[in-house]
Amino acid sequence: MFDGVKAGREIAVLRKKRGLTQEELATRLNISPQAVSKWENGHAMPELSLLVELADALGSTLDDILFPDAVRPAANANFEHILLPYAPIADFSGVTWPRSMAYPAVLSAVKLFMGLEEHKDPMGRQINDDTEYILQSAVTSICFGYSWGTENGLETGLSAYGLTGELYSGRDRAEEELIRLAVKNILGGYPVVILPQEYSEIILATGFSHQGKVMKGLPFLDGDDEKNSVMSFQQLKSFPNWYGKKPDILLIKPGPKPIPLPKMCRDALQKGVTLLRNETSAFDEPLVGYGAVIYDNWCRELQKESNQNLVAIECVYPHIFIHYEGKLRIKQFFELSMRWMEDVDHRPFTAAVSKYEEIISMCEKCLRSLSEKSPETAEESKEKRKMLMAVLRRSKELEMDALQEIASVIL
Repeated sequence: MFDGVKAGREIAVLRKKRGLTQEELATRLNISPQAVSKWENGHAMPELSLLVELADALGSTLDDILFPDAVRPAANANFEHILLPYAPIADFSGVTWPRSMAYPAVLSAVKLFMGLEEHKDPMGRQINDDTEYILQSAVTSICFGYSWGTENGLETGLSAYGLTGELYSGRDRAEEELIRLAVKNILGGYPVVILPQEYSEIILATGFSHQGKVMKGLPFLDGDDEKNSVMSFQQLKSFPNWYGKKPDILLIKPGPKPIPLPKMCRDALQKGVTLLRNETSAFDEPLVGYGAVIYDNWCRELQKESNQNLVAIECVYPHIFIHYEGKLRIKQFFELSMRWMEDVDHRPFTAAVSKYEEIISMCEKCLRSLSEKSPETAEESKEKRKMLMAVLRRSKELEMDALQEIASVIL
């Protein structure tokens, strides 16, 4: 019996095996990419006159496309199962750098994949820009700190979309169970996030082959701006033996209703102000944690290096990049909050944004200076450190003033 959904799935599988994007296939057939997307999602089927051309373009036959179950290999064969995005996605139109935080990138990709982005281009495709990345940087609290992640950050971010995540630890489960859990979730129509224990790629898996021993998806990595900008679900990567590294896996599921944007912004702002005002070290490492304490710790670490007459400035990278992107995203989040929180006085936000703009400007000048020729003597290094310490002290003053402005309207 003919099944339009199964036929659409088969078109997608055959297209990917030929290494074609939806746009490339559409060009060959002289149709729109939206038409191909509708076929593959089971919302429509090609006209009879196009079916022969389609089969030829895919190196297949009409029967293979229209009745895939009749020609599919035995159940134990290593064929692929690939989920398709729920709605068309436009090409990335944001700024690639800086985009170093993996969690906001993963969450942005999930929203696009599930077809939940209401901001669309004239062709009806979901807009893939920096807006969601900025929002999730704040919702997960990552931009408020000096560390690579926050506890329960992904689950918190998913709640913004009416989704939830079930977390399973690879340390507590056999490889076979990890594979079974991931495969079942994907077959149910929802992607899986594979979270490594070590510093490695986070995988948003939307398909599998070899009965789940190979995951198909997009990789994201803290510190890799280019990788965190890729949202092309037509160019999935293969990840064999993923289960052997004992990762945690987050199964994405339907959740409660999405949190309204104004409330989401207010909650993130309240938590962010508290974190950024923190004056106590929460971790053993002086440059990991949250708040004003980082400024003081950083200056002390720089002074220690100068006292030891070190030529290398060891406590700069990657911290200066984390500092820069964090302040940039906070400023951008304040600007988005003004757009979405119509019931609050915008004047304190405007004042806070101007102070963060000064911080960002100082950071950019500092980054340029630090990226120039490396110091060759201890004295040259001391001058560089003095410059950085001055930037940090002034940044702290500006940030505390900005937070006072925001606190006056949201606390």
